Amino acid sequence: MRRSLLLNLAGPLSQAVEIAQAAEAAGLDAVHVIEGGREAFVPAAAIAAATTRIGIGTYVVNAYARTPWLTAVSALDLDEVSGGRFSLGVGTGNRHLVDWSHGLEFAAPVAKMREYLAVVTAMVRARAAEAVEVDGAIHRTRWRAARDPVRAALPVVLAAAGPRLIEVAAAGCDGVGVGILVSPEHLAGEIRPRARRAAESAGRDPEAVQFPMAAMTCVDDDVERARDTVRHAIVRLFHPVPHPYYDFLLRAQGFGAVADAAARLVPAGKVRDAMAQVPDEVVDRLTLTGTPTAVARRVGAYDGLADEVLCLDVRVTGPDGSPSGPVIEALALAG
Repeated sequence: MRRSLLLNLAGPLSQAVEIAQAAEAAGLDAVHVIEGGREAFVPAAAIAAATTRIGIGTYVVNAYARTPWLTAVSALDLDEVSGGRFSLGVGTGNRHLVDWSHGLEFAAPVAKMREYLAVVTAMVRARAAEAVEVDGAIHRTRWRAARDPVRAALPVVLAAAGPRLIEVAAAGCDGVGVGILVSPEHLAGEIRPRARRAAESAGRDPEAVQFPMAAMTCVDDDVERARDTVRHAIVRLFHPVPHPYYDFLLRAQGFGAVADAAARLVPAGKVRDAMAQVPDEVVDRLTLTGTPTAVARRVGAYDGLADEVLCLDVRVTGPDGSPSGPVIEALALAG
């Protein structure tokens, strides 16, 4: 199981580069960047230029914000710049941010991503002079590769929380990108079996489907302080409105009362009241929280279920945030 960092890019790019260099020095497998306050490809290129060994990925870029052609050629360029170290994670974003940030309609996500993946996966695997033609109802391309890719199989992963996108991912690309707030039990009992069935139905080897998993992480010798930090991060997913994916994941794992409370209290500005409704069970089952040793042990609970654990340090919130040293320490222990 690969051990990686997921960087939220809230601070300056220099901070992201420094964290990536520290992760590489500690022997971690990869760093991935979130597309949110920043787009993801330029920071990934900056990290590629400042490192030599560590894997680099996007987890994830927004498919509504760019065409599949642009996503594919950007991924090919980044794989070239990094010397074959890049992996592409792509997702739909959520309907609110697609509207608010990009002014676009969030339409037909399942059909869109099925066709989007068809274009992207064909393009990143095409050899020099090979023609790629995809004629979908939403996405189409006629393109001819100008050069061989750096690798025959640049990894492509689709982030998926709900059942239909899990099936699209398992049938159409290299892996199912598992989002934050997923317990080992949910991954083992729901996500993996559904993905395997979808892969088999599509004529794919279910053993070939990868399951990278992002996780909210807070490493602190003061366990109660760490739990409280994570509670705050969880309820902030409901500001200014509930994030559809994380609302769904809480409910799907039996924590509907927590989602109801956060959906009612957080938009009303009652963040502390919402935090009080998040029990230790939610923090301990759905996140990686506690001392370095405890977090290393929690990472190990996903061994055999996730192919890669991407730790998102919830304390890195700006230029003065933590340099992720404790999280790197916990991941080094997990190895």
